[in-house]
Amino acid sequence: MTRLLRLSPSLAVKERRLAALLGDRTPQAPELVAAVEDAWLLGSLELAGVAVSWDDVRRSRRGETAAPEIAALRAAAQAVGLDRPFSTEALLLWHRTALGTTAGLRTAERERAGGPPPAPAAALPGRLAIAEQWLGSDSGLELKPAEAGALILARVVEMLPFDDGNGRVARLAVSHRMRRGGARHPILVGGDKPRLDASLQAAFRLDMGPLVALLEEAAERPLDVMIQTLEGRV
Repeated sequence: MTRLLRLSPSLAVKERRLAALLGDRTPQAPELVAAVEDAWLLGSLELAGVAVSWDDVRRSRRGETAAPEIAALRAAAQAVGLDRPFSTEALLLWHRTALGTTAGLRTAERERAGGPPPAPAAALPGRLAIAEQWLGSDSGLELKPAEAGALILARVVEMLPFDDGNGRVARLAVSHRMRRGGARHPILVGGDKPRLDASLQAAFRLDMGPLVALLEEAAERPLDVMIQTLEGRV
């Protein structure tokens, strides 16, 4: 993934380069959509601490044997259509599919070494309902994609609604909301972890700027993936 997402030129330069490489094709060409999805999958699993490689993810797409976490996360990414808004129901579906579990919201209490304590288990349904209602309100719908994504990511990680897989579920929700808002697939990778952790800590203190900036950059990365795919470098 390091070679896939190395530092690259400005957004305008990348857009011009991609347009030149596309020719008569569009960014919705199946091979480009697949490459972006696979880059997102690999990055999310890296952040979850799952030891998989780019080759593993590509083999999984071909139906060859690979880590079961890849197929589960791929299925979860398709489980909620972009016509559906963010909801507790969607979070539960993403969790069941990505983790292969029938468990719902956690019932035991959790602790956090840094930042605010996770939500009490009994308060989770109510707090998730408030987040769902606000994101669906006029104010929530006015947010830019990265702003909405940052809010969802911070709230899910702050609450920790599940016993396991909160990061994967949060990233599924972020990608869904940002793409629903017209942004590209936001690709976060293992190398982002220190910055992501620091940005979340800032968000817990109500400073959303660093997390929004990270997600804006993550939404540019599909351009790098498509360019390198068209150039035959991935």
